[in-house]
Amino acid sequence: MLNSFVYMFRDKDFWKKYLSLFGVLLIANLLINWSSTFSPILNNGQTSCWYYILFFVGLIVLFIPYGYSISLLKAKLEDASLTELPSIKIMQNFISGFKVILSALLLILIIVISAFVLYNLNSILYKYAVTFMSFVANAVILLAIFVISFFLISMCCRYVVKPSFLNFINFKEAAKLINYDAAKYLNAYLLTVFSTIFVYLIIMLSVSVLTRIGYIGLFLYCVLVSLLWSYQIFLFAGLFSKAVLPEKI
Repeated sequence: MLNSFVYMFRDKDFWKKYLSLFGVLLIANLLINWSSTFSPILNNGQTSCWYYILFFVGLIVLFIPYGYSISLLKAKLEDASLTELPSIKIMQNFISGFKVILSALLLILIIVISAFVLYNLNSILYKYAVTFMSFVANAVILLAIFVISFFLISMCCRYVVKPSFLNFINFKEAAKLINYDAAKYLNAYLLTVFSTIFVYLIIMLSVSVLTRIGYIGLFLYCVLVSLLWSYQIFLFAGLFSKAVLPEKI
């Protein structure tokens, strides 16, 4: 399992592929974070069209790394000893990323709607000092996040091998795949969670420093985030591929 942290370095062209992925992520992060400078919060409540344009273009650019992560995971599931990683193919990865977002859209909508309802319920309960019920609402939110995150690795692997719009809501089949080797799956899940938390801690700590130096700080922040998440994409492909038995999908 720990090999997932270093397997990518066996590819003699890894740094070329890593920097290509980094470049795409940097463009997306620059656009999304640049859009925040046009936010109504920072502009006395005034809304600029650039806020929406930059933000949504940045999100669209993210389809490319999403698609690349799919091709990378597919390659790892097909060959666990893979040494030559797939290269970024802008249009092909963009289309793959668009498809996976569409496939996950139903799950995303369920998450967004549930979070919205529970958040507003929690606000109402807190307003009227219904402490216990507010605690229950928060507990439900945390439980839902845990359940979805736990099944997500299995769902992603199933989507890569058998693309279907139902894969991201088919918890029954995802559970079956997990049960073939639950211990290995749990190890991969925990390593994924801990590595994600570690990255977010670095990002949060950097925000407090870099946001104080204006646009230069914004650029350096985007560089840091892009560097970290470029590596995470390779790491996640390794961990996800080891979490399940591909022949059981």
